[in-house]
Amino acid sequence: MRKFLALALLLLLPLMLFASVDPYSLGVGTVILDAGHGGHDPGTSFAWAFAGGTVYERDLTLDITKRVGSLLAVSHPDLVLVYTRSDDTYLTLAQRSEIAYTTELRNQTSALFVSIHVNSAQSREASGFEILTKLQSKRVKLMDESTPLTNLAMLSGFSQVTLNRMLNHRNLVVASLFEETLSETLITSRNRGIKERDIYVLNASRVPSVLVEVGFLTNEEDAKNLVSPQWRQRVAQAIAMAIERCL
Repeated sequence: MRKFLALALLLLLPLMLFASVDPYSLGVGTVILDAGHGGHDPGTSFAWAFAGGTVYERDLTLDITKRVGSLLAVSHPDLVLVYTRSDDTYLTLAQRSEIAYTTELRNQTSALFVSIHVNSAQSREASGFEILTKLQSKRVKLMDESTPLTNLAMLSGFSQVTLNRMLNHRNLVVASLFEETLSETLITSRNRGIKERDIYVLNASRVPSVLVEVGFLTNEEDAKNLVSPQWRQRVAQAIAMAIERCL
């Protein structure tokens, strides 16, 4: 690995001379959309009579994610959209993260990883949306032999400590924009705020990331919203708008 990095740095030295800006503050050119769960992993599930049976998180997250992608494809045709899954397929957390950190970025652009989920709780009173971001104290590896050369050129001018600090800062900015946008748009949903969590995909994706819990399938009012295509479109519009504010 050390030999690889040494050679890569030598080849990228001309580009590195310009790598003096925070790589996570660059304009977002790539958005990785991650529909939670899938395949034999249904995520949370709950049976409601008004839904005609059991509702599965994997189906709801895929539907919302596709809606988000469709909206962004129209409003920002130059934006690179990457889906971790586009059908009912099972992916490990490591595979989802690998898609994020091995996607080659256009020079002088950054990426954003958005994971979409549905919540559940033992209490049926729990409701609303929340925005999850990685723990500030969690130090993660941000460069190795799997890092695309273009990405490496933008990262290699900084130490791992500095990169982690800059990534944490950007994560909080992104999370705040998401919370503000969803709060303004989903006015009938409870805003549960921003929460730091030690979540694998948020740590391992190596790019600014948020995980959006759009509602509780175990809450009757939230569940009625979640099974409504019109409401899922509203959620997708809110998430797409939040992404636009991060560009």
